[in-house]
Amino acid sequence: MNQRLFRKVKDPFRRVLEASPTLYCAMARLKTRRNREVVSRSTDLLIESFPRSGTTFMIAELRLAAPSLRIASHVHHQAHVQLAVRYGVPTFVLIRDPMAACVSATVRLREQVPFVKMLRRWCTFYEALESIPGVTFISFESLSTAPSETVSQVMSLAGLSDRLINEVSAEEALAEVEAMAVYRRRGERDPLKISTPTAERKAKIEAAAVEFERQGGPLLERANAIHARIRCL
Repeated sequence: MNQRLFRKVKDPFRRVLEASPTLYCAMARLKTRRNREVVSRSTDLLIESFPRSGTTFMIAELRLAAPSLRIASHVHHQAHVQLAVRYGVPTFVLIRDPMAACVSATVRLREQVPFVKMLRRWCTFYEALESIPGVTFISFESLSTAPSETVSQVMSLAGLSDRLINEVSAEEALAEVEAMAVYRRRGERDPLKISTPTAERKAKIEAAAVEFERQGGPLLERANAIHARIRCL
């Protein structure tokens, strides 16, 4: 099947799935992807975000601090968040500056998804979630600068503080992120895709950022307005 015909079949099917969080998440369970956990009624906590917004680092912190937690994450779609809220699972969504998140995500995929399309996805994701009761937003900056405090706040708001058993250093969390990446990719370490910082990805982001910002135009203004509206921990 050629790519054009595949998209004609795929896109309407995807829209049907996206209209139903239950259906979308049922399909997500069928995708074989390590480190992904789809929410269920027995989930303790949901952590989600748009890609390249700190989810893996947050999960690493939580796994080390509270190993007994069952955490749903890494579906990277608003339907996953909507289903978690429906189930009554404590639900937290990370948010990063849209330019930073979308440039990083575009570079990570070697521009297979163009920057403008990535930015449009960012807007769709957060616009769908910003007014849903039961969703607590966490800023990428707070997680980056004060990870232990952020984890403590999340656990307290979720009513799970009694499950915290370990103090975690930033170095330990980064080592766990590295281990998760190696596990997910079965030993492959792609410098553009791994969650820990790499010189190669940083250089590509810096080289692409100016042109991507020019491409953003009114869509980037819309994304920045969404980012400014959303209140975080």
